[in-house]
Formats: sequence, C-alpha cells, structure tokens
Amino acid sequence: MAQNPQTSGGNARDKARRIQQEEEAKQRRTSVLLRVGVVVVALVVVLALTLFIVNQRSGEDRVAATEGPAPASANEQGGITLTSATEIVDGDDLGTIDASEVPESDSELPLGVEPGEDGEPPHLIVYADANCVHCASFENQHGEQIKEWADAGEITVEYRMVGFLDGNSNTNYSSRAANATVCIAEESPENYLDYLAEVVGHQPQGELSNDELVARAEAYDVDIESCVEDGTYRPFVTYTSRQATGHGVQGTPTVYLDDQDWGASEMGFREFVEAAIGEDGDDQDAEDEDADDES
Repeated sequence: MAQNPQTSGGNARDKARRIQQEEEAKQRRTSVLLRVGVVVVALVVVLALTLFIVNQRSGEDRVAATEGPAPASANEQGGITLTSATEIVDGDDLGTIDASEVPESDSELPLGVEPGEDGEPPHLIVYADANCVHCASFENQHGEQIKEWADAGEITVEYRMVGFLDGNSNTNYSSRAANATVCIAEESPENYLDYLAEVVGHQPQGELSNDELVARAEAYDVDIESCVEDGTYRPFVTYTSRQATGHGVQGTPTVYLDDQDWGASEMGFREFVEAAIGEDGDDQDAEDEDADDES
C-alpha cells in the first residue's frame, strides 16, 4: 500500500528534528564536560603549585639539619648556663657540631647532671620544649622565682632546649623556637632568660611564626631576623635533642637540681629547690663557724 506523501514527509522532518536535538544535546554535554575538565585541571594545577610552595617553605623546616655552628654560650650537653638572670657563662667552644655523631650513654643520668660541689650553689638543669604545654605551665609558674634565686646567687640555672615535639607541628615549631632562643642568647645574653620564658610560656596560645619570634626579640631591641630565617642554630638544636634522648631524657619538662630528679621527688618545685638551698646554706654556715673557731 502506498504511503501518504504528507505523512512520509512529516516523519522525515520529525526524524531530522530528533537527530538535530540529540546532536545539540550531545554538544551541550560535551561543552559541559569540557568546562568541568578545564576547571578540574585548573584546580589540580593550583593545588599542585600550592603544595609545591608550601613544601618549599616547610621543607626547610622539616629538614633534620645535623651539621652547623654551635653558639659560643653552649656547653657540650647543649645547654646554656646562667649565673644570674642576665649573665650567661662562656660555653665549651664547640665550633661546628655534627648531630649525627652524638653517642649514646650508659650513665643513668644525662651528661653534666652531677652531684653538687661543696661551697657551690645548686645547679638547676631544665630540659624544655617550646611546643610543650607542661613546659609552658612550669615556666609560667616558676620562671620568675628561678630568676630571683639566680640573681640572689642561690642557684645557677641551665636550659637545654629540645625539639622533641616537632612531629606535632607542620613547621617544626619546637626546633624553630629553640633556635630563636639560641639566637638571642648569642646576640643579647642579658635578655636570654626573659625571651626564653616568654616563648616557652606562650604555648597554650599556639605556635609563633618566624616573624612573631623575630618581633618578640625586637621588643628587647634585638635583631635576630637572619638567624631565625636561616635557622642558624637548627643543627645545634638537633644536637641537643639527640644528646637528651641518647642520655635517657624521655619528655619535657625534665628538671634536675644537681643530680636530683625533681620528677622523681614528691615535693613541689619550690620546696624541692629551697630544701637544697637550705642544706647548702647550712653547710656554708658550718664551714664559716669552723673557720671562726680555728682563728
């Protein structure tokens, strides 16, 4: 049976229209996919560049630098010792140190932790980490009292700043902050203890950026910008940290008075120190009385 020409023509037009509509829909889908693809590629590029920049900056922070200069004020154990709140004693002239060669110790005590000498004030040693909340509490509670004892000649005090908690920071804050304290010890010894107490005591408020570490030093009229940005004493901080772990220090704050571990005592910190100061004072009084008797 012959088809109606009008019906045949209509079907052809409908088919052509459907084909055109399908082609247009296909083109729209292709266009959308292309746009999405461009956006995704752009996002990937931006993300990659961001990660590259971040890694470039934090890469310096993450490098475990092991060889570099030691500060003139440092002793062999990585400590900086004060005879008053503003006076740092000369160090051991370590020159260039290599933290990869720090030996372990069989001693039950860290190096330099020794019984007190007759006639000498007790020696306080504090292992501290700037990213440690307990160190912040210790410093905020006892820092001023430590300075008073030191100024009165009743104790000497030594800080060994470590980077134990670098793994808790994206920028190795423990080591960055420790480096900054060493920078100021070298540039302005009289401000070292105040600056250290300020940096360590800041921890509950979070990390300090390099700019903030520099700015806090500027408040003392001390410029440590290049020392902080270059990480001049980061190898020394690594050296101190490895000395500490190699000699049995497992956490911070770890505090010794001569060879007595405050953490192993049952006394409050002030009572712990004053007991030793009192004993030394009694010994000195006895020596003075003996000398008077002999004369």
